[in-house]
Amino acid sequence: MTAVVIGIGFRSAASASSIIDVIETARRTAAPHQPSALATAADKVAHNGLREAATATALPVLLVEATALDQAAARITTSSAIVAHHRGVGSVCEAAALAAAGPTARLIVSRLISQDRLATAAVAIEEPLP
Repeated sequence: MTAVVIGIGFRSAASASSIIDVIETARRTAAPHQPSALATAADKVAHNGLREAATATALPVLLVEATALDQAAARITTSSAIVAHHRGVGSVCEAAALAAAGPTARLIVSRLISQDRLATAAVAIEEPLP
């Protein structure tokens, strides 16, 4: 089965509704592909809003270590200087999606931003080797 993963990035002030908003937008944009998991930076997995969003969307959360985010950073398509300064990668959501989907993954949805601008999402799909 091909992995399809929604990467999530968010500010500490993000609520569950903010994260759900961007997850649902990512799901619609990725159709007909059906994401099977969420992924985010390891230090963010305990965030209450993310946990509530995962429960509400029935998607498990995969944690992505900083080294895996760094390795995936070369494949991101959008970059924020502010995020890069604070997190070491220009797009946490894109790097998390790519890292969790696998080394041959590609983005099918670049960074999306929630209406309140507190959460981001991107979708990656595993590309099998020829």
